[in-house]
Amino acid sequence: MKLITDRMETYGIPPELGLDERSQSQVSVFFSRPFLALHYATELYTGRVVLALALDLGWEPKLRKGATIEGLIEGLAPQSKAVAEWMLPFLVEEGLLRQEGDRYFLDGGPALDLTEIRAFTEAEAPGHGANFELLDAVLRQVKPFFTEGKSGEQLLFDLTIFPLWLAFFRNENLNYYPNNLLTLIALREGLPANARVMELGGGAGSFAQLVARDAAEAGYLDRFAEYRFTDIAPAFMRKAQRDLREKAPGLPFTFGGLDINKPFDAQKLGDERFDAIVGINVLHVATDLQDVLRRLRSLLKPGGRLIVGECMKPDLARPIYMEFFFRFVKSFTDVALDPDLRPCCGFLTPEVWEKALLAAGFSRVRKVPDIRAVMDVCPTFYVGAMAAEA
Repeated sequence: MKLITDRMETYGIPPELGLDERSQSQVSVFFSRPFLALHYATELYTGRVVLALALDLGWEPKLRKGATIEGLIEGLAPQSKAVAEWMLPFLVEEGLLRQEGDRYFLDGGPALDLTEIRAFTEAEAPGHGANFELLDAVLRQVKPFFTEGKSGEQLLFDLTIFPLWLAFFRNENLNYYPNNLLTLIALREGLPANARVMELGGGAGSFAQLVARDAAEAGYLDRFAEYRFTDIAPAFMRKAQRDLREKAPGLPFTFGGLDINKPFDAQKLGDERFDAIVGINVLHVATDLQDVLRRLRSLLKPGGRLIVGECMKPDLARPIYMEFFFRFVKSFTDVALDPDLRPCCGFLTPEVWEKALLAAGFSRVRKVPDIRAVMDVCPTFYVGAMAAEA
């Protein structure tokens, strides 16, 4: 598809990433043709799914004439506004709507064909349809969020969709893999002997599996004295306890439920001290980010490190396709804002993350890779990790 290959050609050659030879070799997959094909295909697919959702909500007649967000959500649940405020600018960014002032216009025939995107991706990156299956499910499920005021959590995390989330959060999904790999590189760079490591929001366990595999291959598995796997969701915890000792052999697991937004001493962590705490796409749901960062720092040994793996935005005002799933989830949107340290909900820029970490008392923030330098050449590079010392 020319729409995708044209976008792929804008992705520049990355600069020196400041990584060791093994890490540099591992991240080269992020600049390969299969990865870029999947990346841009998912972006285009998301745009068409969002447009299909807008049409399902009956917005087409209004958009043909030009409509404001307030006009489009008239008669819908109040929670619709926050999502519409993301959807419309994203559709403009994707070239699917036109904007004049505060009005949005749909011109010509809406581009809704998804089969051609799937066919292109299967040819370029075979077996990587998990992103599309999840997007299709969101489109099928989410309309009552607008029309009936149902919660996004109720609609998007029920038993019918749970297997699709598990398929999405896998190392075999090239679109998700960078989150885990860059965080792993940041973790292993400063991992001491007899390390006690805690993972926040371990979810489906894909990061722990990658750690175990990489540590076995590179010979540093004996550096772990404890690997504390935590999550807030009982379903993920049960799955981890059932599967991880087999799927991540060699890691000395302990398990525990953990809600980062609640006091740690009430969760049996008051006297714990760790060499490293790792969170992948977890800390952006901290209700009060500065409070959570400070409390996490108190759980680290002197010189211990907080490893933050996050989807990163090049510009806070620019909607990116990874946000679509999460705009319906309260934990993503209902957070305390600060004009300097957390100017918006959800994903942040590398600079805001660094500022927030330093303000919480961390030092020596190391970016893996130099995220802004990569973004300057590859403007749709949306992921990175940071390691900050307590």
